[in-house]
Amino acid sequence: MSNSYFSSNADVSHLRSIATKIPGVAFSGAWSTIEIQPDVFAPQRFTVGVVVQSPGERLHFKLLDDLRKFDCIYHSYFPQKSIREIMAHAEETLRRGVQQKIAIPEIVFDTYCLSLSQPQYTSGDDLELTVERLFREVVIMSPIPNKLKSEFESMDTPHARKIVNDELKRIAHLDFDRIVNENNQGILLEEDGVKHYLDLNLLTARACGSVTSAVYKTPQSVELNLLKSSRDLTTYSRVRKLNDVGLFLLLPSSDSIEPKDYKRIENVIGEYEWKLEQDGFRVVSLPSAAELAREIYDWAKPTIS
Repeated sequence: MSNSYFSSNADVSHLRSIATKIPGVAFSGAWSTIEIQPDVFAPQRFTVGVVVQSPGERLHFKLLDDLRKFDCIYHSYFPQKSIREIMAHAEETLRRGVQQKIAIPEIVFDTYCLSLSQPQYTSGDDLELTVERLFREVVIMSPIPNKLKSEFESMDTPHARKIVNDELKRIAHLDFDRIVNENNQGILLEEDGVKHYLDLNLLTARACGSVTSAVYKTPQSVELNLLKSSRDLTTYSRVRKLNDVGLFLLLPSSDSIEPKDYKRIENVIGEYEWKLEQDGFRVVSLPSAAELAREIYDWAKPTIS
């Protein structure tokens, strides 16, 4: 008779019963540092940002915005204004990469001053937190954030919808069920025998809309949410021939993140807001769930019946 521990099916079954399943990571992909070389005649480079990307997904990046330490190194030889112009070019290039889903190795800055390191593997439970962690680890010229700002927590769209819905129930009473899609997080639209999932949660007799979270630290996350929400709303309104379309954004409070980060988020929203309004969208962005719910009810009430 074999003395092997695994000789019995019972032994194997017992091991399976007590085995612990290791949870998978929320995302995995590649990351690179963003390097700046201020002086073409000097090989010295500085890490001024990071870019992270999962396979087939859009870029997420963060760039240094406090450039005062460069004054200590270069003084008037390479003024802060010149650095800012280079950084603005970097941000413009990376934002274009976000919109076009360009892969990290395909990013071209068209200037000797900017380059990317060789992509390396990364993974984590939260993409935004990973971007922040990598940035803190490698961008040594960044200021140390104060405790209040470092404790900021992002909020995904399902959570944003829940807290806005709680306020909307209080305001709309019996009208709530005539405004909010019963599935809450999206609908299946069937066309030519094929079902398509569209992420919108506001649906009345003559209008469609979506509550979307903008409670993130990076403008890329806000931009991706805007792209997805506006695309799904445009598709549904065209198929169902609806003229009233609303996009309602829950913002972070202005004192919860660094002013420069908040300004970037405002700029991204402002850019999309103008474009969507030209297409007939009603766009509202507020940090208060109660105020946003009131705007939703005022918009939806005339279209209920």
